[in-house]
Amino acid sequence: VLGKPAFLASHDRGDPQREALLAEERIPAISTALHISLASVLVTVTAPVFFDAPLPSNWLAFLLFFGLFLFACSGIGTLIGVIAANSRVTVLWQQLAYLPSMMLGGLMMPGDILPQVLTKVGHLLPAPYAMQGFLGLAYGRDTLYQPLWGALVLLAGGIVAFALSYWLFAWDSKNTD
Repeated sequence: VLGKPAFLASHDRGDPQREALLAEERIPAISTALHISLASVLVTVTAPVFFDAPLPSNWLAFLLFFGLFLFACSGIGTLIGVIAANSRVTVLWQQLAYLPSMMLGGLMMPGDILPQVLTKVGHLLPAPYAMQGFLGLAYGRDTLYQPLWGALVLLAGGIVAFALSYWLFAWDSKNTD
């Protein structure tokens, strides 16, 4: 997600090439997904060796939630690329999404130790839904809620983000035909 939006926002809103870039957004999305997948494979394979971390007990659920999380984050990245005025602004929007995801999404600390208000704020982003899915279905651990709801939220969030990106891009009066 962090590298994707700058590609789209690197052209001003009035730039006729921006529409072609949005049409070609699938290329950076696939490239970003490939890089994230390779990094995830590296972490998944080396974590048991270096940190004595368990491997997923249900690989299908692990891959399902990984794909859904990647889809939702790619949608957010595309949305950031569409709404950002330039590539410098994308960094601000990215950090606004990334840092709360890390801190409130269960990635840095378990979600059940956070104050309830922060847990609710964290649920505005996709990370908590993915973490609950990973914990509950892939690792067979207790979760705060039914992980399948998280799968639906990730899928719906990705669809809404991509649809909103398309709609906002088409609606932007600064785009030329």
